[in-house]
Amino acid sequence: MVTVPDDSLEPHIFTARHIGDEYNGIRREFRRAVAIAGAQHIGYYDRGLPTVAADLLAHPVLTENFRGARTVERARRDYETIGRQLNHRMTELNAALFGVGGGRLIRTVFAAPDRAVLYFDVDEGQYIVGVSLTAQALEAADLALSAAAARIRTARGLADPNYGGYHQGGYYQPPAEPLATGAVDARLRDAAGDAAGGEVGGESGGEPGGSAGGEAHVFASLPRPSVPVFASPWATLIHRRWSPLRDGREELFQAQAVNILQPADLQYIALVREGRVSAADVLDHSDLNEFFVGPGRTARRDAIEQVGAEFLVLSDLLDGLLRSVLNRRLTRTVLDVEKGALYFHRISRDEVLLGVTVDQRRVADADRRFQLLVHRFTAARGE
Repeated sequence: MVTVPDDSLEPHIFTARHIGDEYNGIRREFRRAVAIAGAQHIGYYDRGLPTVAADLLAHPVLTENFRGARTVERARRDYETIGRQLNHRMTELNAALFGVGGGRLIRTVFAAPDRAVLYFDVDEGQYIVGVSLTAQALEAADLALSAAAARIRTARGLADPNYGGYHQGGYYQPPAEPLATGAVDARLRDAAGDAAGGEVGGESGGEPGGSAGGEAHVFASLPRPSVPVFASPWATLIHRRWSPLRDGREELFQAQAVNILQPADLQYIALVREGRVSAADVLDHSDLNEFFVGPGRTARRDAIEQVGAEFLVLSDLLDGLLRSVLNRRLTRTVLDVEKGALYFHRISRDEVLLGVTVDQRRVADADRRFQLLVHRFTAARGE
């Protein structure tokens, strides 16, 4: 048996006939980003037209994905078709999300348990579509393409939108694991401590969380680290909306809210069954006031609920589009907008979990916390 190193194969590069040297930077970025342990196929589109693509689909590691009539060349054509059609689907999704008030879509993840299609808005009408064919490669693909899209924008003098909330500490990196139940985010706690003169609630002579100038820190109202990790310090702030069903399954979901919701990242969750929404959130937390200048909390809740109620229909449409890649039902969707993200996990044909963050800096953190909700909720039912 001959083992082929993951990096031993030269990427297959496609370049449309009508493009020239102005796309050299994109070609370089794609050569850098394409990887067996990441995105195995990447395409760049301009208003639905393919321009540059790079892939490693001929690598022996991916042989199982291409058998019989399902050849590598057939897969390349299918991926190009998906890339073309996403131009229209993103327009429809942006229209559906308009009332949420988060801005345009900058990144989406459409995933089955072991493969995914990723989309990144780069410039006016221009976008990247990536394909990951192994479960272990998805996070690396997402991170690499987020960084590549940001570099392409930066080269044009455009702002980095912080795809996925991955841009931390000056570069793109994966988020930390979710904190223990009820624990306070250490980054927020430390920030409050710095503003208080080095200690949270220490002997600085001022109010806990206050700055030297007497001005309250933006996270000063978050609970002190003396709160036990098993207690939710904002349980009394949870805003709940029950569906007409209000059965044992909904009770189970609502019980999860106390341990999952965090003002710092995942601020809203919902269980949608046959269009009926049961929701819980901490959007009323005072530290989130800045995020509701303009559309208020009630309007945002109503808009999110409407998107959640309509998602199953949208998911069915996306299933048809992505079938050639996923070859199974779409289970996970991330709609990353300019100001936050919406997360969906399809449990069954008529049931979906929804999560929302309103803070773009915490999109990756909120995603990890939402996956914790998915695990707990499905495990409790033995699914």
